[in-house]
Amino acid sequence: MPDKPIWCGRLEEIAKSLGDLPDDWVDRPMVEQALGIGRRRAQQILAPCVTRQIGRSGLARREAILDHLRRLAAGENAYYERRRQRRLGEQLEKLREDLLRRPRVLVEAPAAVLSQRFEGLPEGVAVVPGQITVRFGTATEALEKLLALAMAIGNERDRFERLATVG
Repeated sequence: MPDKPIWCGRLEEIAKSLGDLPDDWVDRPMVEQALGIGRRRAQQILAPCVTRQIGRSGLARREAILDHLRRLAAGENAYYERRRQRRLGEQLEKLREDLLRRPRVLVEAPAAVLSQRFEGLPEGVAVVPGQITVRFGTATEALEKLLALAMAIGNERDRFERLATVG
């Protein structure tokens, strides 16, 4: 499978980077650095544009390589890479929304806890003026008792204030 042109989304930045070079000629290491790609891929991209040789190094005019990059970015591989990135972004956004919509459950709660009252609080849960006590043996038991207390407070707010208020 050919390399995905990840660099195609940064084409304007790449054009500016190459445009800032002091010379009109571009070689393989310059293409590697500008595109953030490996040696072999840089050679493949540069090869059709090479019009000058210095030793074993091929050089291409800056404008020729930029035109070639634009054609590659507009090609089929770039289209599929942009589509893949867009779909990945959409999937990640959907997962994020699902996570926000359905937060992680800390403890499984029976339906009866919805109508929890202070009279039916689990053993080990006590509310006295200025103090709330929750005794438990395991972390899960602590979460269950805290949930029961929170539901009782929500269902009987006035009673909670009477039980918990000092004086």
